Amino acid sequence: MYPTLQTGANCVMALIILCTTVLIVTAANGQMLRPARTVYDIQLNKDRTSGKIVAATGRLVVELIEDCSGFIFNQAFISQLTSAGGPDLVGNIEASVWESRDGQTLRFNLTNRINGTIVLQEQGRADLTKKGDGNAVWQLPKSRDLKLPLGTLFPISHNRLLLQEALAGSRGFEIPLFDGSNEAGYYHAAVFIGTPLMEKPHEKPSLSDLRSWPVRLAYYHFDSQLGIPEIEVGFTLYSDGIVDSLRLDYQEFGLTGRLVELEYLDQPECK
Repeated sequence: MYPTLQTGANCVMALIILCTTVLIVTAANGQMLRPARTVYDIQLNKDRTSGKIVAATGRLVVELIEDCSGFIFNQAFISQLTSAGGPDLVGNIEASVWESRDGQTLRFNLTNRINGTIVLQEQGRADLTKKGDGNAVWQLPKSRDLKLPLGTLFPISHNRLLLQEALAGSRGFEIPLFDGSNEAGYYHAAVFIGTPLMEKPHEKPSLSDLRSWPVRLAYYHFDSQLGIPEIEVGFTLYSDGIVDSLRLDYQEFGLTGRLVELEYLDQPECK
């Protein structure tokens, strides 16, 4: 059966997790975030056979803007999925996430269109206490409050920890991750970090001399009893935080992505 509009929307929505957890440019010391604009071409992973999805293309754009109060992500993902016997699904996601410098406050907005029709809007905020627990509140798609457990991290803080752990030689960790997804609530994120790669220089000069690691992330719905991740994401992580060689594995099909544009942006001078 070809995915319904809602199923297709959920598949595309999972890419927002990728946008907000790995497409973040972080300085090598893991303490500063470097503003940047990255563009990825997305294709169907032909190594994974699927009788439902026969073609997929897309472009993912992520812009990180830094100000003296925090960090803003403006994200856009346009995709087209083709089935063996159904109409194409054209998805267009626009999302913006703001996280405070101390990692204790998150504001999020998202609009998801399928074939030109808005199928989902999300808006809200979340706050963490100094102890590490917190609360999330949505205004859209409906009013909702959710308690966040001890140890919860927001996207930028999560990625900072990921890079720090890679630089320290860690093989992985698990944490509760909140990114604003109303359907998920929050995720249990399992991170696996491989041994440093010995690769040829990257085609992007800014990445050619950097250390890099293979990374795999699995995202589990917070109240799932099945032990099956909602999505798994693999990529190569560079020591400035840039990622490439994306692999996104859903239960029914997979996508791959490669970095095609990289532009570092200016940082503010904050007192």
